Amino acid sequence: MGAFGKALRRPGTYLGHAREAIDIARAVAHYPAGLLDAAIRCGSATGDSCHDTPVVLVHGYGHNRSGWFVVERALRRAGFSRITSLNYNPLRNGVPEIAQQLKEHVDLVRTVTGAERVHVIGHSLGGLVLRWYVQELGGDATVATAVTVATPHHGTVSAMLALGSTAKQLLPGSPVIEQLRRGARSTAVRWVSYYSNLDLLVQPNRSAVVDEPALGAVNVLVKDHGHLSILLSGRMAASVVEQLEAWSPATMADPVAGPARVAR
Repeated sequence: MGAFGKALRRPGTYLGHAREAIDIARAVAHYPAGLLDAAIRCGSATGDSCHDTPVVLVHGYGHNRSGWFVVERALRRAGFSRITSLNYNPLRNGVPEIAQQLKEHVDLVRTVTGAERVHVIGHSLGGLVLRWYVQELGGDATVATAVTVATPHHGTVSAMLALGSTAKQLLPGSPVIEQLRRGARSTAVRWVSYYSNLDLLVQPNRSAVVDEPALGAVNVLVKDHGHLSILLSGRMAASVVEQLEAWSPATMADPVAGPARVAR
């Protein structure tokens, strides 16, 4: 029996797709709040001191900053209070143009906070925007940890169903995908990628794995989650907090890539 047949026999497959349907409804409910401007804030709700390194959140195709409510809550509870997010329109701009917006946003964050580096987390298309910023626009000098969530690093055939020229950049073998593959190089940036086995929008699922040796990425499986429910996963958010807390300036001198792992 093939992989598809085996998946049909697993209860986790059906639970995962049910979770995705529920989380789509949650995301729709939060969407209007994401249309408002986000401020750069510092000051933990628990009264703990801030982590010094700011965090920038970059949403995916067809979404806005509202999708980060689970991740942002986990970060704030851990003391990451310098959190901001980038809104963009993928129907108006492609990956290189959005990456330029990210560059300008990061420059502003660094000016306001005085931080030398920032952590950046990108969901779906946002992860490709992050990679373009780091690899093509000098972001390797300003990013500490680069986290991608359900990002089609090697393209996805499901992009054929999306509207706009930016969607074509997500197809396997597109000029953007190929440029990112060729431009992968070793830097001080720590790469972490979260992927799922039930992601219907990243096809094949392994496309969300960063396997370029030069990037030395840690790839984390968040099992039985869909493209959106992985973003709203509490265990994924907890793992992101662990990854960001593990960074320090000392790790930049000797970055170590771990093997693929599963978020617990």
